[in-house]
Amino acid sequence: MKSIVFITLMALLSTAVVSQEKSINVITQPSWPPGSYVPVRIEITNTGLNDFARFYQDLPQGFTVRRGNTAGADFYWENNQVNFVWVKMPEDEIIRISYLAMADKALTGSFRLGGKLDYVIEGKERKSVEFTPVIVRLDKDATVEENLDDFFQEETMENNVIQTEQVVPAIQQKIEFRVQVAISSQHLTLADLEQRINSRLKYGITVLKTGNMYKYQSGAFKIYSEASAYLDELKDTGVNDAFIVAYRGDEQISVTLARKLTE
Repeated sequence: MKSIVFITLMALLSTAVVSQEKSINVITQPSWPPGSYVPVRIEITNTGLNDFARFYQDLPQGFTVRRGNTAGADFYWENNQVNFVWVKMPEDEIIRISYLAMADKALTGSFRLGGKLDYVIEGKERKSVEFTPVIVRLDKDATVEENLDDFFQEETMENNVIQTEQVVPAIQQKIEFRVQVAISSQHLTLADLEQRINSRLKYGITVLKTGNMYKYQSGAFKIYSEASAYLDELKDTGVNDAFIVAYRGDEQISVTLARKLTE
């Protein structure tokens, strides 16, 4: 029988008008074998969230992450932080997301696995809820207790496509990395955008409309390291919600795939 850690957060969040109950469940093994991927599953009970939201967790140095189920979120792994970002939260009562995490074989001991959900109410008021971290032990004698086929399917498909001759024209399309700095339900001018994020943007912006929401992306870099350096600059000025996105022509692709095609 599987042994799992089941963490439940029941936090009472209140506005000036109403009180709302939010629930976040994190399911994973209590012991992780270094050198092997282990699933981490998150369940977010959605009680009225229908706007921008971001769920993130920090992992120690020496970890590698692969995405699993994103539930429509933009997923990125940057500076040892797992991020799921929704322009608009799904309407499902329970939103299920997941990823795979692997500790370097040389790591030992234990670490704290916490997490936080930031969200926006009615496009204006920002709230956040954080759950108490759980201690995960790194144990070389532990085993992975779940079948990982579902997690590896997407990445395997990407790798197979890269190796076929039919994809050569697609690879030759322009690939660029951008830094997404904001999402808004309103169209903003550059001045409005800079005022909102309280930072000057040294590169031009690309504005993409998804449904009723606008994504604001700055820069167009040919290599990941340049985008990463720009991201660090922006975060140093307080733009903490910024993250890197990648495009092949007009198609958004995963940052992992874009790096494989450019490095």
